Amino acid sequence: MLTAVMLDSREPDWVKGLSFGGLEPVIAYLEEGDALLVCDDDRMLCVERKTPDDLLGSIADGRLLNQAGNLTRKTTWAYLIVTGELQRSHDGHVITPRGATGWNWNSVQGALLTVQEMGVFVLFCGGDHDYERCLMGLANRSRDVVPLWPARPPKVLSVGETVLASLPGIGLERLKALLSVTGTPAHALVYLTGEYPATRVDGIGEQTRRSVRQALGLGDNESLFVATDNQPVFNDRRG
Repeated sequence: MLTAVMLDSREPDWVKGLSFGGLEPVIAYLEEGDALLVCDDDRMLCVERKTPDDLLGSIADGRLLNQAGNLTRKTTWAYLIVTGELQRSHDGHVITPRGATGWNWNSVQGALLTVQEMGVFVLFCGGDHDYERCLMGLANRSRDVVPLWPARPPKVLSVGETVLASLPGIGLERLKALLSVTGTPAHALVYLTGEYPATRVDGIGEQTRRSVRQALGLGDNESLFVATDNQPVFNDRRG
């Protein structure tokens, strides 16, 4: 909720006369932005107001990026509000409420994207008459942390898992099943290069083992094993 408003003294009279739900704004010279909004969550919002034509002018003379940088130095809650629409003509130029311009649509969108990449949120409101409502809406928004979980949480493979997945016939599809039987990448290599009739992993047969041995440079009578205190674990009969 909005608790205090400060407006730049250079703003037009219609802006200075906004009521903000009965909250009288303080008029003062602002070095950054056109409006400072203080909210009941102790957050301060800094707003730069642009008409569509002023937006284009500030892109042309380089003011826009400097203003965006100043906003983000003031607060992390920085906004650029454009009081009007930009439309795209059939030949790819920008149309403002005053009419067609010579501005390339993609160039203007690129400038706005740069502003957002700098940390300034860009909003369009429905003209001057909608400006106060837009400011009040920003003040009333929740700024709590938003917990997000991806639909498919990623899993970073260990070095050993990466080596196993790269072997012929294994890949990511059989990696999980292989480790569920063998436990570790080292024991998985023993399993893949030896013979364990009593142990089975779905999808991994003798042909896969033969391909793995060839990929590792092992002969038909060679296999790997893991030794603990000189006692082999998963030792096989190939010697």
